[in-house]
This record gives sequence, structure tokens and C-alpha cells, in this order.
Amino acid sequence: MSATTVFEPRIVLVTGTSSGFGRLTVEALARRGHQVFAGLRDVAGRNARAAAELTALATAEGLGLHVVEIDVTDETSVEQAVSTVLQTAGRIDVVVNNAGMNFAGPLEAYTAQEAHRQFDVNTLGALRVNNAVIPSMREQGHGALIQIGSLSSWLTPPFNGLYAASKAAQRSLTEAWQHELAPYGIESVVVDAAAYPTNIGPNTSLPQDQARMSLYGERLTSFIGDLTRRTTENAGNIGPADQVSDAVVALVETPPGKRPVQTLVAPTVQYEAIRDLNPQALRAARIVADDMGIGGYLAG
Repeated sequence: MSATTVFEPRIVLVTGTSSGFGRLTVEALARRGHQVFAGLRDVAGRNARAAAELTALATAEGLGLHVVEIDVTDETSVEQAVSTVLQTAGRIDVVVNNAGMNFAGPLEAYTAQEAHRQFDVNTLGALRVNNAVIPSMREQGHGALIQIGSLSSWLTPPFNGLYAASKAAQRSLTEAWQHELAPYGIESVVVDAAAYPTNIGPNTSLPQDQARMSLYGERLTSFIGDLTRRTTENAGNIGPADQVSDAVVALVETPPGKRPVQTLVAPTVQYEAIRDLNPQALRAARIVADDMGIGGYLAG
């Protein structure tokens, strides 16, 4: 990110900022001069340390970085957090929906209740947050909704179907928001990130039905081993996780109306394999919509 880039400081709310992409993003944005609200769940409990670290960083470096409690699975918590930001800063220019979790394992080992938890955080969490901020963005005539997506929304691997499905659903919501909100000056975009090294892997949730999971024993063990080995061997090509936060910062600083619907951040081979899929999908959507007589309702 060039230090000479000219931009207008934004007021940004980011969810899921205890570690990983979220933590890197709020620190980078604040150091660039933006007023940033770092959303954390359970500030007094499990995320007390992260909250203290962010507050100390803001004080030490004189940053406009504020911690705000938000649980994206709780509508009341979301509304209170958004209200706090609006009361403090007067507006919200950009929301970054980063909060997420990963359920990994064979699908048949998961109950519907467990699956609901995966979607409740990754998909419905973004829905709750965006529903809470859209009215103020509509009133001010501008705003941006940035979803942190995944390459798995394009590729569904075995033993990661719930996560991939939740991200594919998030992608569909992103596109619908883009079409529906464009007349109000609100953009909706997605950052499709590869599997960069963050805490989402170590914090993976496994199914409770260990008996069913054990039926996949040798194949599942082999799959995990191959994936881990390949990721380790390819670590140099994958690169650091701040490539994703840099992409988010660039989107935040992009002038209104100029943000691409998809930003892809991935190692070269994966990037080249995926990069043309979204433009092709958009072209196909335009053709189908025109044939259905609703092409005029699509953004762009």
C-alpha cells in the first residue's frame, strides 16, 4: 500500500477482530488514518486480552481505533454496536463483515443444529450487521458493505462442505445487496481469500458425532495429512495473511462507485484458476436476467 495514496478518511466497522484478517485489517486501517471500530465478541471474557491489546495500541500510537462489543449471532448486540458507532462517529462509511468460523468434517456427522451454527456466524451474521447499518447508509446516500469471502465459495472440497456452503450463501447475499442497494449509493462487494495462515484453521469446530466421523477414518486422516503437507510445502507461495488486509484497505480507500464486486487474493496458481470465474458468472447472470425481462434491475 503506497504511503502517498490520497484518500478520504473513512469511518469503518469491522467484525471478528480478535485475530487473523480482522485484527490485521483494523490495525492497518487505523494506521492509515481511518476511524476504526474493532468489533469483538465477549470483550470482558474470552476476548478481554485482544480488547486490551487494541486499546493499548490506539493509545500508544494515537490511533482512531475503538473497541466495540458485537456478537454477530445476536441481533440486539448488533443493533447496540451499530448504535454506539453512530453515536460516537456520526456515520458509518464502510462495514467489513469478517467474523467467521470453520466447521470441518464429513457432512453426515453434523446435525442440523450444528450446521445452523456455521451459517449463523458466517452468513446470517453478515445479514444482521448489514441490516443494522443500511438505514443510516441509505440516509447519507453512500456506504460500502465488504464481505470477507473464500475461494471455497467457488470450490467445495470434501470434509469442508458446511464452510463452503456458508461462504457460497454469503456470496449470493453480496450480489443481491449489490443489485438492491446500488440505487441508494451503497456498494456490496466480496474479498475472496485463499486459505492463508490464520486462527480459523486451529479453531476449527469438529462434529459431535464422533461415531459417524470415525467411519471416514483412514480417508479423512489421509486427506488432512495431504492438505497439511501441501500447505506447509507451499507456505512460501501462499504468502502472509496481510495480503488480504491490504486488499480490504484498498477497497475502503477506493472512491465510491469504483469498487469491484469481487477482489481475489490468492497464490498465483489459484488466482489464475479462479480469476475469470466471477466475470463469466456476471456475464451469464446478465444474459439470463435479460432473457427473463429483469436485466434492468441489475446493478452496473
